[in-house]
Amino acid sequence: MHNDCHWLLWIIVTTQSSQAITAIGVPAPRAPRDGGGAADRTADRLVALCEELERTDLRPSPVVDAAFGELVRLCCHPPAGVIGQVLDRLAPHVDRLRRLSSAGEGLMERYWADRIVGAPDPAAELEQFPYLGNYLDLVRLELAALDAVGLGVPRRVVVLGSGPLPLTGLVLAARHGAEVLHVDRDPAALAAGTAVAEAIGTRTRAMVADLSSAALPAELVAEIGCADLVLLGALVGADAAAKDAITTRLADVAGPDTGLLVRTAAGLRTLLYPEVLPADLPGLDVLLEVHPRTDVVNSVLVARAPG
Repeated sequence: MHNDCHWLLWIIVTTQSSQAITAIGVPAPRAPRDGGGAADRTADRLVALCEELERTDLRPSPVVDAAFGELVRLCCHPPAGVIGQVLDRLAPHVDRLRRLSSAGEGLMERYWADRIVGAPDPAAELEQFPYLGNYLDLVRLELAALDAVGLGVPRRVVVLGSGPLPLTGLVLAARHGAEVLHVDRDPAALAAGTAVAEAIGTRTRAMVADLSSAALPAELVAEIGCADLVLLGALVGADAAAKDAITTRLADVAGPDTGLLVRTAAGLRTLLYPEVLPADLPGLDVLLEVHPRTDVVNSVLVARAPG
């Protein structure tokens, strides 16, 4: 894991003080003045992609895959210096884009889960999943972030909002030896994820639970209390307020040594996932904030329960 810490030399991190820190020897980038041209073109294209996707049923197809692929690329790698202007222009469309992204991600994961389970060689089929590399990179980044604050590789992990293709948990179980519990409010999604795990020969456990309920189920409370890591998926909680409510409940039941990872987003990536800042989570002690500048879409908050 110490080699993974070198990842942190190429990303900007923020501590509890919320002051930006840039790695030694890497100058902070300057955003050039755009004059509006690139910003307008980027905003117009994002709106066009939104409208194009709204004319489909969002199920995987060449047209849908190409539109989502371009949408993700634009959000991850926009022209220099346009982010603020594009976000201003896209403000009326943020909810539309996030709904499309959430629905499309769910349909894509279900399609690939069925495809993997039905394949003669499920493990080989999983290797064909177009975003597998992104998940592998995200898990490496998250493990490096945990190591940077002294938490290390987790042995017992609870993944909240695992979905029908629970790649994070599968990677942690298969490649890092973690005991993983997948949690989702959708029984069908959880069943699909369990079928994928069984098909590729990776042992995980599963539990149906709705984190928006007034109280967490007793079985889940017990699991969180003895977990090394609890990971809150980017689509769990529609906004910062919902994530605050959920993480406050988690902090109440987490063990003293339990790490909490909250996936969030920054820049144009907030058009795809809700943005959550350390200040939005007063129920947690946020130890580290990591913002990748690669193809990885999600940012990460590493936290603990206070005290």
